[in-house]
Amino acid sequence: MRSTPRPIFILVAFASSIFAQDSTETSPEKAAVIANDRAYEAAYASGDAKALADFFTDDAEYTAEDGRTFKGRAEIEETIRAALRERKGGNLAINMESVRMLAPEVLLEKGTTTVTPNDGDVSESLYTAIYVKKNGEWKISQLIESPKPATTPHERLAELAWLIGKWAETDEANDLTVDSEYLWARGGNFITRNVTVKRGGETTLEGWQIIGWDPIAERIRSWTFDSEGGFAEGWWMREGERWLARETGVTPDGSRTGAENTVMKLGPDRFGWESNSRTVDSEPQPNIGSIEINRVKGE
Repeated sequence: MRSTPRPIFILVAFASSIFAQDSTETSPEKAAVIANDRAYEAAYASGDAKALADFFTDDAEYTAEDGRTFKGRAEIEETIRAALRERKGGNLAINMESVRMLAPEVLLEKGTTTVTPNDGDVSESLYTAIYVKKNGEWKISQLIESPKPATTPHERLAELAWLIGKWAETDEANDLTVDSEYLWARGGNFITRNVTVKRGGETTLEGWQIIGWDPIAERIRSWTFDSEGGFAEGWWMREGERWLARETGVTPDGSRTGAENTVMKLGPDRFGWESNSRTVDSEPQPNIGSIEINRVKGE
């Protein structure tokens, strides 16, 4: 646990965006809280603890991530001052997730905050804040913070969960079939793919792929192996319903390969696959045009 509450001072900035959820019109109230947002960010940037504390009511209550509770604006100001000394500057980011009117002059807001100091680790928190209107201004009367749970590798891979199951591609002209099965590995933190290529009913090639989350690069990556001894690794990027995997690999004879493979979700039971910018030892190779792959029904 940290010795001083960190993100308390960033939460009040959310007051400026609470009306954006309810209306696209710029009402006087919305304009006022947007102005508060700008003023709060300026106070944070200048390290003005008093100005930050002024966003709270006189009798406000703040509960930090570690369970400590601070009561009253004066006590909260001292807490903010200590946090600012610890951080020595930095930036804040706000992600308001929901806001609800509890009464004509009472609002409930929930969301997440991120503080990036000039040096040190980025910190993220969940928060719940209750705002009341005092003398025509929105002020925080209660603020509760809690640690933001770490995002698991499984959650990072959720965008590819639609692949789970069996898929088939058939090339009747060449009497060729490619069967793939995507599965969650034990623990649910990797997706595995088993591939079988058959010609005339006989297996000619098998392959295995592991798809996972790289916490250092903060990207999805994959490792692919085939039964002939070749292997490759790739980095994945998403654009809407398209995933581009930039792969580099090695053939069984030691040649170096490269390709940009694209997976395009066409529906819940079909996707397209194509491969471009293909090379072997830096020599260009023919592209593979879009191929439609269908889910095996009943699986």
